[in-house]
Amino acid sequence: MPDNEAVESNLDFYISYAGQDRLWAEWVGTTLMEAGYTIELDVWSWLPGDNVILAREAALRRAKRVVALCSNRYFGGGFTEQEWTAVMAAAGRGQGGRLIPVWIEDLQVGQLPDLLQSVQPIKLFQIAEPEAKDRILNALAGKVGPSGNSDFPGSAARYQRSQTGARLPGTHPRPAVWRVPLRNPDFTGRDDLLVSVREALLRGSPGVAILQGPGGVGKTQLSIEYAQRFAADYDTVWTIAAEQPDLITAQLAELGVDIGAANAVADAQTAASAALSALRDRQRWLLIFDNVEDPDHLLPFLPAGQGHTIATTRLGHWQEIGHVTAVEEFSRSESKAMLTSKVTGLQDADADAVAAALGDLPLALAQAVGVLQAGLPATEFLRLLDGQATKLLSQGKPRSYPASLGASTILALEKLSASHPAAAELLHLCGYLAPEPVPAVWFGRPFTRSENAPPLPTDIFEATHAFNQIRDLGLARLDQNGLRVHRLTQAILRDHTLQNQTAYLQAVIALLSTQTPPDNTSPATWPQWSQLVPHLLATDLAAAEDRLRSMACAAAHYLLLSGQTDAALTLTTTLHSSWTRNLSPNAPDTLMMAQFLAHAIFDKGDYALAAKHQRETLARRRETLGYDHPDTLNSANDLGVSISAMALMGEATLLNQDTYERRRRILGDDHPDTLTTASNLASTYREEGRRDEALALNQDTYGRLRRQLGEDHPHALHSANNLASTYDDAGRRDEALALHEDTYERRRRVLGDDHPDTLTSANNLGGMYHDMGRRDEAKVLHEDTYERRRRVLGDDHPDTLTSANIRAMILHNLKRRKEALKLLEDTYRRRRRVLGDDHPDTIRSSHNLATAYTALGLHRLARRVASSKKTGESKSPKQKKRKGR
Repeated sequence: MPDNEAVESNLDFYISYAGQDRLWAEWVGTTLMEAGYTIELDVWSWLPGDNVILAREAALRRAKRVVALCSNRYFGGGFTEQEWTAVMAAAGRGQGGRLIPVWIEDLQVGQLPDLLQSVQPIKLFQIAEPEAKDRILNALAGKVGPSGNSDFPGSAARYQRSQTGARLPGTHPRPAVWRVPLRNPDFTGRDDLLVSVREALLRGSPGVAILQGPGGVGKTQLSIEYAQRFAADYDTVWTIAAEQPDLITAQLAELGVDIGAANAVADAQTAASAALSALRDRQRWLLIFDNVEDPDHLLPFLPAGQGHTIATTRLGHWQEIGHVTAVEEFSRSESKAMLTSKVTGLQDADADAVAAALGDLPLALAQAVGVLQAGLPATEFLRLLDGQATKLLSQGKPRSYPASLGASTILALEKLSASHPAAAELLHLCGYLAPEPVPAVWFGRPFTRSENAPPLPTDIFEATHAFNQIRDLGLARLDQNGLRVHRLTQAILRDHTLQNQTAYLQAVIALLSTQTPPDNTSPATWPQWSQLVPHLLATDLAAAEDRLRSMACAAAHYLLLSGQTDAALTLTTTLHSSWTRNLSPNAPDTLMMAQFLAHAIFDKGDYALAAKHQRETLARRRETLGYDHPDTLNSANDLGVSISAMALMGEATLLNQDTYERRRRILGDDHPDTLTTASNLASTYREEGRRDEALALNQDTYGRLRRQLGEDHPHALHSANNLASTYDDAGRRDEALALHEDTYERRRRVLGDDHPDTLTSANNLGGMYHDMGRRDEAKVLHEDTYERRRRVLGDDHPDTLTSANIRAMILHNLKRRKEALKLLEDTYRRRRRVLGDDHPDTIRSSHNLATAYTALGLHRLARRVASSKKTGESKSPKQKKRKGR
């Protein structure tokens, strides 16, 4: 924090405060601006899209003084701690006196951080507003001593309030006209939402904030918390239960009497009109319309004027009425904090499991607290939730909620069934799908319906109409992706349809069976697969019938090709185990899943275990299907990939040659599977030094794949990567560079920056840049690839270790040799464990580590790790990344 920046700044004050003390920040900011000072306050000075971290740092540098609004909340860590500690640290560089502590509540000096215990504060709590203004302005201007006459202790003047501008918080804890439900003592989090509401009310014209979300997310609680937290800024706060529109008038009539606008004997319509008329001429009022079902129900009762209105609703289409704030479920950290703070002895892992099962829904969490506090173990709670959701979610209703989740959901479902039976049936069906979006377009495709199937929509127009009815009763969310039903609503729906469960499960199978995209190898179909897979996984695939097993195999293949290796490994492990038991080890679907399981293991970097599974699957397929069956050749191809990655090049070449010749004979020269093996064979030729054969085969394969599948298809891009590396080996640098750059950009666009294949291209392109002397470009690309691979693949993956080895050598060349040595030692240890001592990559690491030891004069250690084998030195290795089926 340079001295000259602070001295030359034209900013008098930066106001530092905790989020819950915003009303204080507004009052202090208004007071200082009225006195002619320049201030910076985040909620007034920073625009949407600003980088708040950089804005905060700039404000701290520019401000001559920093006003810290001290409360118990202020010293809870986070940004406020960074702000006051930064200013105090600057005091040691000649900028003392810049921090001005302003106590906004009674604090004990001993409870303050050590650095602040000796700093004289300005105390503003429990005094009248005029005195508070005098006290802060005089102190900041350097004046001392009393100003004006002292108030008589207990005088009503101690609680005077200004009529305009921001008010002094704490001087008026509750407005004179007040009807708000009791505050929820367990209210937690939601600071961002409260800020959003405050911004909408202060900046909107009119000041109308809409809190929108499904039942149970805490919309009502949020509106109550806002009213309680900002009570000092209003003279009138009135809550109206608006679910039944006919009752709104009577509640406004009561308000009219309370504010003196109507006589108690006046009829309801007259009194309500008088109330709205009076509010139009007043300031500082807040109306809360809770649970409005339709914007048209609210419009007649919106007062004009300078007050504020909050409406909570489950429905959509409010953008023309006011600023809409979407109220979502809790974050997982908020859910766990709520559970563990209220349920004594609840372990973190159990809290996480309960929160996940409840979908982080605030009302459900509040009910869970009541049930768990009664002594029900978390494991038993989860078991009951799986089988008796409705009954369980009718227990433990908190006082602060009008109804339990079970009761409110059943009530809404009964309304839907009475008014829109077809929509209710569609919602029941969604109870057996995943809690992910269900696209309306699915119902526009014909699918087989059994005689006892529920009457579901038969076209997309019926589906969208049903979606709207479901959304309008708050039973699901609806957006461009489709209808999404919360997992707890689904559990209640399943309870509600238990007698007809078989019919709904059959309808789910019929629906999903018609949704399989035509080609899982093409990224163009991957968005469709992304929508379908969660719902497919929600069915009982372990005991699935033929058509769903086939879809499950295709889904596993999609997960592998799209780079979702962890999800693929989980799915294939589970299904291979269950199908082995339920079908047989040699059943075609079991063997297909075994193939994909081995593929997932390979992609996780365990080449030896993948090869073990592939040898077993190949043997079973040869025995049951024969040597030339396409499925047998898939296993042979994948085994060739694994043993090649293990550097068993002689065996890999022989197997690839045999598989290639069989596929040419059975499938033809231009079949994508034939060309996949051709590309793998070319890579083994290249590894063996047979460069002319590798180049000829790669060129032919790449040309055929481009013609058959197009330049952007992943198979063509895989071949392009291998051909570019072969050009490099042949000394055709210009062609290699152009093809590597083109392949990298295409993979980024088609597959994404984090896809393993994109990272392979990034590694190879970085190697070319390095070898051609473009060291700065190589460094940037390699470092980015290393960090991405660590995050995507993990620290032990062979590809990550390739990047780690390259990064270490970059550090070594930059003379950062201790950092390089540490990374080289770690990479060498990991490669020995993952790949074995004799793998070429491990040998390369030993050579590089010996070089690093020698550079630091550690000759004995260098001799210990030096390999007698030829290592290829530290040149960036080109990665082939051979392909399975």
